[in-house]
Amino acid sequence: MEEVVTFGVQEIVKKVASLAEHEFRLLWGFQGEVTKLRELLSRIQDMLQDAEQSQGRGKAVERWVKDLEDIAYDADDVLDDYGYELLRREVEVQDQMKKKMFNFFSHHNTIVFRWKMGRKIEKINASLVTLKNDAASIGLVGRNPNATSSHEIVVDRETVSIFKQDEKNIVGREKLVSKIVTTLINSRNTQENENLPVMAIVGMAGLGKTTLAKSVYHEDEIGRRFTEKIWICVSIPFEVKSILSKILEHFKRAGMQDKDAIIKILQEDLKGKRYLLILDDVWNEDSEKWNDLMSCLLSIEDTQGSKIIVTTRSVRVAKIVHTLSSKWCDLEKLSDNQCWDILKDRAFPNESAPTLNEEQEKIGRDIAKKCGGIPLVAKENIV
Repeated sequence: MEEVVTFGVQEIVKKVASLAEHEFRLLWGFQGEVTKLRELLSRIQDMLQDAEQSQGRGKAVERWVKDLEDIAYDADDVLDDYGYELLRREVEVQDQMKKKMFNFFSHHNTIVFRWKMGRKIEKINASLVTLKNDAASIGLVGRNPNATSSHEIVVDRETVSIFKQDEKNIVGREKLVSKIVTTLINSRNTQENENLPVMAIVGMAGLGKTTLAKSVYHEDEIGRRFTEKIWICVSIPFEVKSILSKILEHFKRAGMQDKDAIIKILQEDLKGKRYLLILDDVWNEDSEKWNDLMSCLLSIEDTQGSKIIVTTRSVRVAKIVHTLSSKWCDLEKLSDNQCWDILKDRAFPNESAPTLNEEQEKIGRDIAKKCGGIPLVAKENIV
């Protein structure tokens, strides 16, 4: 009986994994979650092979397979919804007579769809992580020798310090940018106490952590106070040598294999300099890995006054990395009025917004409310 169950689950997991390989162009901002889904499904498939060979492990394995089946069907439903929305949009855009205002104020606007899809995939990933961790307690492991190891996983999300066109006009974060800059400049260096000053920016997906970090990065006062500004997109996985190599690349140095050699070169490049290091999109909750990175950076002498900013979705990450006396920065949602400002700017980027009649403005403000205070949702609104 168990062979039949695992075979059925294998088929649905294979289907979902295959769908997850497609390009999700409607989920801009959530590509990291889609990549995580792919990687988790790959690991789960390996564990399923082990479960298929675990005839004598009893009810625990059966429950694990049943839980996986439920999650897999949820994921399948989400990806089916995505496929339907893609088809709907393709049919809709065939009507070339639609006006810009109609597109913007259409009741079929998909700004909420994008956000909900991303959050659903986040939830599925969280369930798969729990399931993967539970597998160890019942003795299930990946048996596929060709499976990609964690340190070989390539994530398709890559942020850069340069502003995108829709990031230049930040709404509702101006005071926060000023506060962070002031904190970075006024905080005393604690390197002699075996620590580096680190500020964590924490918030759910879409709140604008990366954009906020870019705004700080490009502030004139930051440029005057720090000799070097270094931007590193960390994402998944968190590998110390890889992060150090990326810092090395900032100085136009070729990558090296040996960590000690990298640190030696960085000593030459950073000695006597005050740097601001931005580590964007950090997921690592392993304090040992973080401490390893800090030890490497602290071994570089004569960099007093240097600071680090970490952006993350996880409060647990913030607790591990944050060292500044002030509490880490919890990014709050925007007001409905601020979301409305973003919608207007997005709809009319190169022109002043036209005078809207009462009904049009009401529809626009209703859309702004549906954004739930999430800047990313407000930006991704044009059909």
